[in-house]
Amino acid sequence: MRAKFPWAKFLLGYLLYLFFHEADRFLPGVIGTLLGEGIESVYAHMKMLFYAYLILSMIDFFRLRTKGLPASFFYARMLILAAVPWMMIATYYAVEAVGITLPRAADLTWAVVMTAFGLYFSIRLEEPLDGMELRPALKSLIVIAFLAAFLTYVGFSFHVPDNFFLAPD
Repeated sequence: MRAKFPWAKFLLGYLLYLFFHEADRFLPGVIGTLLGEGIESVYAHMKMLFYAYLILSMIDFFRLRTKGLPASFFYARMLILAAVPWMMIATYYAVEAVGITLPRAADLTWAVVMTAFGLYFSIRLEEPLDGMELRPALKSLIVIAFLAAFLTYVGFSFHVPDNFFLAPD
């Protein structure tokens, strides 16, 4: 029997995202820049989803470890953390890609919906990915992708490399 969708986890993830979105306002300096928006950018929003889901995964680890973690728990979470922020942004930009320019209020609403989409997608991927058997080569690739994602989120907190990552004025 399938478990019901963990709406409390989803809500906590959204609250964590909002915390990270505002972190640079109440945690000035390096910590606020690392955790929050720092530079208004697409990449900052991907990073905030990454951090929110990372904390949800850490909570899951401590909650599930006494019962026994699923076979691919760490690799599933690392793959989700590396991939879903990109999927969220691709989905967000699909509207613009088909030539629709949303007014500011509608764009903000769309961004809020896409954040929910990213969290929902992350949580939905857990069940099928947790039980997968993975070969050593795939495990290595997942670790590399996760580390690359983490390094870019931290590094691009201070300097966004090109215009793709900058939010329009």
